[in-house]
Amino acid sequence: MRFINPFKGLRPNVKNNNNNNNSIVIPSTDHLSKDIIDEHKKNHPWSFLHVLNPNIDNSITEKENKIRAKQQFELMKKENIISKDEKESYYIYKISSKDHTQTGIIGTTLLSNYDNLHIRGHEEIYLERAQQRSDQMLNLNAQIGPIYVIYPDNNDLDKLINSHITLPPDYSFKALDECDHFLWVINDINKINEISNLFNNINRVYIADGHHRIEAMQKLSNYKKHQNSEHTGSELYNYTMIAAFPQSHARILDYNRLIKDLYGYSPNNFLKEVKKKFIVEKKETLHTPIKPRTFGMYLDKNWYSLELKKEPEQDLFHINNLDINLLHYHLLQPILGIGDPRYDKRLDFISGFHGVEAIEKKVDNGEAKIGFSLFPTQIDDVIVFADKKFTMPPKSTWFDPKPLDGLVSFDFE
Repeated sequence: MRFINPFKGLRPNVKNNNNNNNSIVIPSTDHLSKDIIDEHKKNHPWSFLHVLNPNIDNSITEKENKIRAKQQFELMKKENIISKDEKESYYIYKISSKDHTQTGIIGTTLLSNYDNLHIRGHEEIYLERAQQRSDQMLNLNAQIGPIYVIYPDNNDLDKLINSHITLPPDYSFKALDECDHFLWVINDINKINEISNLFNNINRVYIADGHHRIEAMQKLSNYKKHQNSEHTGSELYNYTMIAAFPQSHARILDYNRLIKDLYGYSPNNFLKEVKKKFIVEKKETLHTPIKPRTFGMYLDKNWYSLELKKEPEQDLFHINNLDINLLHYHLLQPILGIGDPRYDKRLDFISGFHGVEAIEKKVDNGEAKIGFSLFPTQIDDVIVFADKKFTMPPKSTWFDPKPLDGLVSFDFE
């Protein structure tokens, strides 16, 4: 039994053509503004945005939305814009930005590995969001984008991957996320067996991005299982597609906080309260924390650095030691009155993907009264939480870059 499996991927037909590949595949729409989505859809009729996001302005009904998405997906196959590989394959996938590169493998794995903790997650699942994802995939009978997972570093697997990426890639192009994406198709049976055996030895992965997608796949799998009176467990709907990267390749960006008001405080009185628990130092420029347990704060057109005066108590379960929780329990909650971060409307989040300049901009234009920059959550913290079956606080991690949607799809036919 293989832990990670090759499969017959559905992928764009145009190879080594930057313009055409970039016009089809897309990053997660979390990266994209409405204006960018509208512009891309207008200029690129075969973009997967027409499949995954045909109804951005809610101008059509949900039923009509599903019909359009399905028709577009089937048309892309009929017109040979995308086609299915004839051989089962692994796909080596490299993503490069100006300051980061990560290389991994796309394959499939049994969904039962999630229940058996060979696939471990760290986020809370919102059932409505998972159901929406499931309905979308059921409508298309396909998984358009992989679940992004990380695996413990393995030297033998690194050597195998590095030996192959010296060859010309099957795909090479810059996408909407401003990253360069490369893909190599591996269908040689000897290499497939070698990759499979190495993953069998690793035997566990951690979800970086895609918690709702895997929950959605489970819902879809159960639905199809109940429909199929001859269900055996070997059907394709019992699997899910993953993009697996080594732990050392994963990059987590900061996930920063914005607060809409000062809870009645004047800026001066608020600073006095903060100084009771924190060492506060005014900064001349933008401030990004360079070590854990320190924070940046932007208030009244000034940047400050914050550091707790007292070393926090060590937490056996690692929960309270997270920078996000330290900021919440020592400042946001007791001073600013912020409640449950999942529901408090006075609290907003902004990814480090946008830079700390975005904090300054939103405070200066009145969208928020105060902003905080945080040191990024560390990958070791994510693994500790996942191993203990704990969920991290909301908006704890922003893994970047992420795999594209539509580069390799997994259909269940």
